[in-house]
Amino acid sequence: MKNLKFFLIAVVAMLFSAAVAVAQEKPQALTLPSVVGSNMVLQHSTTVNIWGWAKPKAKVTIACDWVAGKPVKVKADAEGFWILPVQTLAAGYEPHTITISCKKEVKVLENVVFGEVWLCSGQSNMEWPVRKTPDMKGDLKAEANNNLRLYCTGRTAAATPQNEVPAQKKHKTQWSVCNPKSLANFSAVGYGFGKELQETLNVPVGLIDASYGGTAIEGWLGAEYLLNNPKAAATASKVRSKKWKSRISTLHNANIYPIRHTSIAGVIWYQGCSNVSSCGTYQNMLSHLVKSWREEFRNPEMPFYIVEIAPHTYGGINGARLREAQARVAARTANCELVVTNDQNQIPGDIHPPKKADVAHRLAQCALGAHYKKTTTEFRSPAYRSMTVEGSTIRVHFKNVPTELVQKGEGRMNGFQIGVKDPENEKKLIFSLAEAKIDGKTIVVSAEGVENPVAVRYCFNEDMGNVFSAEGLPLGAFRSDKNNRSLSARPYVEKPSEIAVKFEGEGFTRSTFAEGSHVWPNLEYKFSNEMPKEFEGFEVLTCNTVDKNTVSLSGTITAKADGKIYVLTTNHGVVRKNGWRLLTSTWTRMLKANGKKWGTIYVAEREVKAGEVVELPRGKKYQYGAMLLAKTIEY
Repeated sequence: MKNLKFFLIAVVAMLFSAAVAVAQEKPQALTLPSVVGSNMVLQHSTTVNIWGWAKPKAKVTIACDWVAGKPVKVKADAEGFWILPVQTLAAGYEPHTITISCKKEVKVLENVVFGEVWLCSGQSNMEWPVRKTPDMKGDLKAEANNNLRLYCTGRTAAATPQNEVPAQKKHKTQWSVCNPKSLANFSAVGYGFGKELQETLNVPVGLIDASYGGTAIEGWLGAEYLLNNPKAAATASKVRSKKWKSRISTLHNANIYPIRHTSIAGVIWYQGCSNVSSCGTYQNMLSHLVKSWREEFRNPEMPFYIVEIAPHTYGGINGARLREAQARVAARTANCELVVTNDQNQIPGDIHPPKKADVAHRLAQCALGAHYKKTTTEFRSPAYRSMTVEGSTIRVHFKNVPTELVQKGEGRMNGFQIGVKDPENEKKLIFSLAEAKIDGKTIVVSAEGVENPVAVRYCFNEDMGNVFSAEGLPLGAFRSDKNNRSLSARPYVEKPSEIAVKFEGEGFTRSTFAEGSHVWPNLEYKFSNEMPKEFEGFEVLTCNTVDKNTVSLSGTITAKADGKIYVLTTNHGVVRKNGWRLLTSTWTRMLKANGKKWGTIYVAEREVKAGEVVELPRGKKYQYGAMLLAKTIEY
């Protein structure tokens, strides 16, 4: 206990030193933060802040054209900071002007409107720009939307809290009217969300994009909040990321602290990929983030809407556990909602689902339903309620199902698993892939050979879901058990095609795809036991000799019958460009000589006709090339 106490003191001291390091050079001129500027949207029908800096003790005069009477004067404090609370009008499109002066210095803010202001934050999936989003980039050809205003903090971090968003070489921080130029690099999820709000509510909408790819949640927690919550500080300090941008509070310091005086309607949050390895603490961290930001923006009931991370190639159940943490925070926190995305893995293996319109729409429906009360349709995804064992089957009951459940697409219902007690370890369960069928508002789950099931899981791995409410919202992943020691079964893999192929090329070695076999003959890398058993025993062609300077080899594949051909690859981009389809459920790991895991290999497939000739995909480096995989290879 004494060691823990000293540890907490050290953590708090570190955070305190960061928190008090805010004092910056005293201003010598009238200055405004970039988030207070022309074209901005002010939250309507409430009290908002206008603030900035001037010479210490100087008098600053603020005139708002919608406020009757004489302009208001405020006095800068000893550090030059001044702030004025102002009452705003009801939302509307009429532009207003704010004039701020200090002696001979005058700043005029024009085209200011009253409406709804939302903060869009998180990591790369929130940061992902409109110009890279296939279902939104068409909007770049549209006319400017004067009723949608954009502000972006850019990609920035700081060791200490900043009064202003740090300047960046490639990014100009300012409010702008939404037009093709300002929209191109703006958050696609944020834009889609804001556009739907603006069109439905018929009021101006201001969006603040404060997101940074590859960042952990600990970087978004404020130092001052952690100073007053030492247990949270101790948990946050356990993050092991060595990236400067992910360290405790650095993202908050540069992106959130500078805009803390802004009045906002709510937050949309899309983050979590960088915390999969620390999934056990994520629920605690996310709960603290919601609480701390509500305190910081002086809005204790502020809406906070969470987008869950989409299926990817996370090992074991850590990705599923992080989604579970996101769902728990949403379920247990007032004015907090969850957007389910287990149907959004459009490009298998890509951590960035490219189509953002569905995610943005689901977020907007949460806001319109929960906050604005503008929709009577169900905006929450179906979610697990309970289960009952019925002989050798399990019946699952759900909430948020107004009418019925439906399956999208033909074939099997993905993602369901059924668990039994492990006869060799009472602390574990053994899960098997299961068949499922919809029965009214319930689902009945069973598996061949399973007689005494005790638990059920759905998409509690990296499987994609295909069960929806009739209203079009995906069923959220769940597990009826709480056993973190019990791994889920691997996702379903269709029985591979066993057609023979002929390969022509030089520099390859034929071996067997099996646990312990070498990936490349001259290196110590081997295939681990984390591999798709459906392909075990297939033949594989690998490069004879590889090093860091080796360009991957190629050759031609000739199919001897109609069916599918397969390759192993570490780079989904290489195969996708050549017409192959990646099967994320077939990933396997490589092991170094010391037994440590290195890299992920996927199986990719391609439909062929007998006699068809296909080029083996080739990458710029040996590890980005492809290895032919077939039941029988003639070489």
